[in-house]
Amino acid sequence: MNRRDFINCSSCFLLGCLTTSIFNRYINTKNNFYENHDYTKNVNMQLNGFTVAVSSHCNLNCKGCDTYSPLAKQEFVTYNQFTEDMQKLKELAPDRMFSVGLLGGEPLLNPDFTKIIKKHHELFPYGSRGILTNGILLNNMNDDFWNTLKNTQTGISISKYPINIDRSIYEKKAKKFDIHIEYSDIRSDKFYDIKTHEVISHNYHSDGAEWSKNILDLDGKQDYVEKRYTCPHRGIVQYARGNIYYCYVHAFINAFIDYFKVNIPITNDDYIKIADVKSIEEIDEFLSTPKPLCKYCKQCHNTCYGSEPLEWGFSERQITEWT
Repeated sequence: MNRRDFINCSSCFLLGCLTTSIFNRYINTKNNFYENHDYTKNVNMQLNGFTVAVSSHCNLNCKGCDTYSPLAKQEFVTYNQFTEDMQKLKELAPDRMFSVGLLGGEPLLNPDFTKIIKKHHELFPYGSRGILTNGILLNNMNDDFWNTLKNTQTGISISKYPINIDRSIYEKKAKKFDIHIEYSDIRSDKFYDIKTHEVISHNYHSDGAEWSKNILDLDGKQDYVEKRYTCPHRGIVQYARGNIYYCYVHAFINAFIDYFKVNIPITNDDYIKIADVKSIEEIDEFLSTPKPLCKYCKQCHNTCYGSEPLEWGFSERQITEWT
């Protein structure tokens, strides 16, 4: 399973964070879609919510991670940066709720995490909030964390990897504080020790979603204008480092570029800095226009092979995990 599939699942809390798009009316049939579209026109989008890169790194390091966490340096969004940018968005669009999905990397690694949830609830009390986590740190979270989730009606979605975690501890906490937890199982026949990364069992047999990798095109030969209509990441807008990105691939690909020293340029057209924005329409327009960075991503909506199955395991930081 990849992050795109998890975010798009029908029951996932992050659905409240997706932007609205007129793309939906074009999905009746694939043939009509391609015959009738003028790819030079924009897809009109409006920022109503986004996912927040609370941290870029992770404590699990999955093979082929969608957000390149095994390659990322330690990086957090700070409480002050988040507060400044969210206050700016509230000033620009006081009538919008700006729901958020809090993820990473692993979001619970951020020491400001609980404060960030409180601040979002303070600024956008009618916006929804949800956490996407691997669950490893949940057993260590204090009562202030659990109380904050309860008081802000923040749910938790857990990617259930085949690793030995005592889930009963945090499940009891969640029940005590009346916190909704949702699991997404990862398909695997192997069960791993979280500390040693060794296989404990070859008879795990989880029937969850299949793990897969999103494939990059290092030559940048994808039609980035057409991909505005075919991209499965559309609407999964990402906030990171004070910027708004069209998707999480754009927000995190810098880790891949830096680690493997590849020539994938990130231009000023690939993100928009919140501090520099004068109106919310600037962000809406940014999200509605093609992005040059899309030339390097092979992901398409049921029309090409931009992802392929990958047995879940721990990353060895090989470029073939993403290409």
